Amino acid sequence: MIALFLAAQQAHAQACVCSRNIAMPSGAVSRPGAVLLSLDYGAALSGDIEGWQGFSVTDLYGDSMAGMYMPPHFVQTITLGGSVGLPAGLSLGANLPYVIVHHVEPSEMPGDVDSADPGDVDVTVKYGWSNKDKRFFLGGSVGPTLPTGTVIADSPVRSGRGTFGITGTVSGGMKINPKLASVVQLAGSAGLGPDDTGYTLGPSWNLLAGARWSPRENGRFSMAGYGIYRWTGKDQQDALVYKNTGSQAIDLAVSGSYTFWEKEMRSAALMARVQAPLWQVVGDPMYIENVAGGLGLSATVF
Repeated sequence: MIALFLAAQQAHAQACVCSRNIAMPSGAVSRPGAVLLSLDYGAALSGDIEGWQGFSVTDLYGDSMAGMYMPPHFVQTITLGGSVGLPAGLSLGANLPYVIVHHVEPSEMPGDVDSADPGDVDVTVKYGWSNKDKRFFLGGSVGPTLPTGTVIADSPVRSGRGTFGITGTVSGGMKINPKLASVVQLAGSAGLGPDDTGYTLGPSWNLLAGARWSPRENGRFSMAGYGIYRWTGKDQQDALVYKNTGSQAIDLAVSGSYTFWEKEMRSAALMARVQAPLWQVVGDPMYIENVAGGLGLSATVF
């Protein structure tokens, strides 16, 4: 989770702003010894009350920073990932993000500045299973996030939780016919305690359901469409709960992938995705989510 918050005692917490691109699981099971490398670019706009917000927005508490103009944030996340296949359907992977926060206009909030910093590294153990005819798939993952992200004291800008965290997923899929498959996934993340200032970012989880289609069986090109329900809990400073934090949203996402190179058991693919809110409930206008998108490159190099 890439978050922004205000640590000053007299101020409210600021909106969580993250890349938030959520990819639909492929259902592929890593073979033992396979090495997969990936490079992902995600971009998201948050807090633009004149931009696309979906068909319905509920603002529970109004503008908590009416006396200080806080412009929308454009957040870019560049993530380098890698994984290695282990026996029995297991794999071990890690992701290293770099977060670039840009304000579309000057902010009147002290410390609310542009930044470019490392984010929290996550390490995951994944498990995947599919039956002999590859019709059914089950998968799961769990792992820690490391407090490698930058946290600037007395500033609303941070690229990490400031504490250790945990993430997990459970997913399943079914091939409806040789060209069409359905997928569902539940994913969540949370910090394991407050940071050094006593601040705790709210946990989050999302539920994804969708379908993937390819014009040819086992073809190089595929498209996916899926809906996502996202929930984020409230932030807390010691015993003080920031009631204007936390959010709910239903998003619609579309993505496509193209495998442009294959040789023996190695391959490389390009991916693109767009995600937009349809409905959301927020506690403050600065939490309003807008359109997000991403590009990715992945390669099985061994």
